[in-house]
Amino acid sequence: MSNNNIISISNLSAGYFVNGKYFDAVKNINLSIKEGEVFSIVGQSGSGKSTLVLAIMGLLSIDNGKISTGLVKFYDKDILSIIDKIRGKDISIVLQDPNSYLNPVIKAGHQVFEALEIHNPNLTKDEIYNTVKETFKKVKLDDFERIYNSYPHQLSGGQKQRILIAMAIINNPKVLIADEPTSGLDVHVQKQILELFLELKQQLNLTLIIITHNILIAKKYADTVAVMLNGEIVENKNADDLFFNPEHEYTKIILGHIKLSNFNNIIKGKNVN
Repeated sequence: MSNNNIISISNLSAGYFVNGKYFDAVKNINLSIKEGEVFSIVGQSGSGKSTLVLAIMGLLSIDNGKISTGLVKFYDKDILSIIDKIRGKDISIVLQDPNSYLNPVIKAGHQVFEALEIHNPNLTKDEIYNTVKETFKKVKLDDFERIYNSYPHQLSGGQKQRILIAMAIINNPKVLIADEPTSGLDVHVQKQILELFLELKQQLNLTLIIITHNILIAKKYADTVAVMLNGEIVENKNADDLFFNPEHEYTKIILGHIKLSNFNNIIKGKNVN
């Protein structure tokens, strides 16, 4: 892990238009993500994690949203000025729920094929096919021909998740974002997928950003953890420091350090004695 920031977020507020009225879903976010680290953003459903990810990826507009203030930088460049060139190439995302993001009428292998082809028009069909085959090996998808020629509904949940991961890494990105990557998977497959992300991080020299509601995932895998609550970062520090010395009451609750009965007061912004 280097000391260079690969992603820097400064005073970022972003949100959505609902019935013509705009509201912020994330407010005044400041984060620095170092090249080569595993960075985890933790928070309950509705805390703003996915909005933050969509802002980083320049995808808020598809949900009728926008960045209202602030800046996201990729190295030293405003990410929004270059995102169309780097999305899916230098920075990729594995979204939760493969069923929503895999095309049900296109064979799984061809969807991975297209993810490489779109960014590499000079490659031959054979070169792309062989790269897809190698990428299947990296994500531990055996039985290549069968899976390549299967439609998503013919694959297991874990296999579909690996297809999404293959699509995300086939262009050798510098940053890989995993947005609730184990959602809907059984515990055994969850562990396999998370271990795979760690292996790929090492093999491909990735910066890995894990978005999760499960703080135990962050505890096991992250170098740095940011905790989100009500659209704000309430704690952000080295993982060991956060887990052994949590400062914010919400962090203490989700770590089990104080009573769960205080949870509702914390998320409503009330003080707890």
